[in-house]
Amino acid sequence: MLKKLLYIISVLIVSNVYCYNLNAQNNLDKSITQIPFKVYKTTYDTLSIHGIIKSDTLFRSSKYFTKKTRPKDIYWIKIDLNKELKKDSLWFLRSSNYAHASIFCVENNTLIEKKFGLFDGSEKMNSISYINRIPLKYSSLIKNRFIYLKIRRLRYSDRVTNWKFHYASQTLNHTTQNHYLHNNIKNPIRKYIFTGVCLVMFILTLAFFITSRNFEFLFYSLYILWLFIYLNGPLLIANNIIFDSYSIVVHWFFQIIQVLINLCYVYFVCFYLATKKDYPTLNHIIKYIIYALITIIILDSIFLYFKYFEGAIYIMNIQRLIMTLFGVGGMIYLLLTAKNRLAYFIVAGSFLFMIGTLGFFFTKACDYMMAGATLEIIIFALGLAYKIHQEHKEKLLFEKESFINNCKALRAQINPHFIFNSLGSIQHLIVFEKKEAALKYLSKFSHLMRNLLENSIETNIVLSDEINLLHQYLELEALRFDASFEYAIHIDDSLNANAEEVPMLIIQPFVENAILYGLLNKKGEDKKLNICFRKEKNHIICEVDDNGIGRSAAKNINSSYKKPTKSRGLELTEKRLQQFHESEQKNIEIIDKINNHGKPIGTRVIIKIQTE
Repeated sequence: MLKKLLYIISVLIVSNVYCYNLNAQNNLDKSITQIPFKVYKTTYDTLSIHGIIKSDTLFRSSKYFTKKTRPKDIYWIKIDLNKELKKDSLWFLRSSNYAHASIFCVENNTLIEKKFGLFDGSEKMNSISYINRIPLKYSSLIKNRFIYLKIRRLRYSDRVTNWKFHYASQTLNHTTQNHYLHNNIKNPIRKYIFTGVCLVMFILTLAFFITSRNFEFLFYSLYILWLFIYLNGPLLIANNIIFDSYSIVVHWFFQIIQVLINLCYVYFVCFYLATKKDYPTLNHIIKYIIYALITIIILDSIFLYFKYFEGAIYIMNIQRLIMTLFGVGGMIYLLLTAKNRLAYFIVAGSFLFMIGTLGFFFTKACDYMMAGATLEIIIFALGLAYKIHQEHKEKLLFEKESFINNCKALRAQINPHFIFNSLGSIQHLIVFEKKEAALKYLSKFSHLMRNLLENSIETNIVLSDEINLLHQYLELEALRFDASFEYAIHIDDSLNANAEEVPMLIIQPFVENAILYGLLNKKGEDKKLNICFRKEKNHIICEVDDNGIGRSAAKNINSSYKKPTKSRGLELTEKRLQQFHESEQKNIEIIDKINNHGKPIGTRVIIKIQTE
């Protein structure tokens, strides 16, 4: 019950606050009155206010001026407040922000000029929703009814028909200057949301660049930074923090930022899409776009240094035209020639930003551009995340292919080693005139070579095929050495040899070492070799056990079968097992067997082959 009561009270409070704000806003809208005005346009800056007052016939309705303003044009504005202002009351004239602007009125019975233009050192903005407010009294009116304004529009071209002038009472002005009503709160919230999105994405992408050194992250972070400063810098009173007041330098700064936004954008597209490799035509166009933007920065700086504002406006319009054509043409080109999904992220983000820009162009409402920019930033961020994911998958694929190729290369080194030994054995039989044994050996050798070639394409083979190759190899060695040793292969019942895969010829080098160095150097007839396979968890365990002379004794014997060159079979097999295993645990264990008297009685080699 208490929760319900608190809920009802909170709803009532919120409703009353909202209604109060809404009513206050409605009253505000009713109390702010738009004033009609007349205009006189000239290019001569030598005219005085006294001459203007006497030339009343020069002024025409604002609807007459349909062409866009030019920096060299001077506009005199005549406002009639005879029926608007009351005696003994203070009112405020409200207007847009102009580069150069002056108001002519009466103060202490003297006609004076007050400058309030941005380039004239007007007061700093102390509110997010700042609008020029000029105090007026009835005694300030010229001839008790007129005020005159002198205006020059330098920063951009506009139409006089879009200009608006309002007046408001002192009480209402104080309310709008120092308090936030419904509309005052609604607008900053959108700006702060955009600010939050920009700052988060800027920090993340810059961190990614520092760690990965991928330049698409660098240019994307710079793109976000310049976009944020351009759209939210003046609105969040950044001028007061960075600059002392609005000036030519500040104007140049925000002009150049527009070009830097586009410059970072095209660089981002270039690196993100790898246009040099995947889209050579687009890459060629981007190069010219970059040259054009750099040229525009230089020309705009020169024009503003010499205060040639008309040229600055013209060059910036060219820049907007170039980027519009590039944006539309680039989107169409990518839709027709897209080689992967990365292109669609660029198209979607650019399209939404262009829609927001058009909304700003036609309505002059910055919210449209911020909304388009926010959606573009989010989509580009998703595109970067998708690219990271794809690159990670490709990296894993390359690592897998590299592993397979490396295994094949190592196996290719074992095969010649084995073939050389086998041909040496055949040669040995021929030299000692054992023709039947040589022919039988050659037959089995050719059969083994055929099996090796048939399996040479695959890196791994099933265990049963590996055991079959091992059988054929042992038969060859038994023929070669006149059956001077016995061998046996055992497979544990728990191991399904037809279901498990192992690297091809992975056991053969250990068997070869056991025969050549352990068994053949032993005196007597008791020479045995046992090979056992069993399964332990996710490993196949193979034991190669011989009752030869052991490793220490074999090193000291100058065997006639010992190769003069260094054997690489064991070394290569160890590398193959290291690549085959995901863990870094030891895969080969060699045990020197000794009897109760400490004498060597053979060697046992344990090989672990990972199966999962």
